[in-house]
Amino acid sequence: MSAISNTPVNNRNSLLRSIVWGGVIIGTLHLVIQNFLVFSLLYKIPFISVVQYIASGALGDAAFAGGIATALLGVIFHYLISFVVAAVFIMSAARIPLLRRNVIVGSILFGVAAWFVMSFIVIPLSAAPQLPPPTLFQLIEGIIDHALTVGLPLGIIVQRNASVK
Repeated sequence: MSAISNTPVNNRNSLLRSIVWGGVIIGTLHLVIQNFLVFSLLYKIPFISVVQYIASGALGDAAFAGGIATALLGVIFHYLISFVVAAVFIMSAARIPLLRRNVIVGSILFGVAAWFVMSFIVIPLSAAPQLPPPTLFQLIEGIIDHALTVGLPLGIIVQRNASVK
């Protein structure tokens, strides 16, 4: 049986609600802060190209010729990944007492780990075109971004739900 089927219905609803809210929150924060503010405004990359790059993980270079359709597909993929990341952390926090006791520190470290997994496993194994190695500033910014826009919000959600019960 799965972990969810072994939990009471009200606890399952709480986990599912946390995962959905977590996915929406981290997906939106990351889309706005990292993809729009940093990549588009700071690095002067057109936003449509940024989200097409996400779609290129599945479509390869063809994503850049697909216009708004592949840009929207990139946004959908971005949110799907956000829901998976939220589910991994929230389900882990539900099962690991040490993580619940140190949820904020654990969530920040999880955000950093998520950056490493995406940067060194997921993207290289995808069909996305290879990017040049990041500068030291880009490396630090990416790690801090994931710690604060991915990890921390998930930790706050877990901590908030633990205090509600």
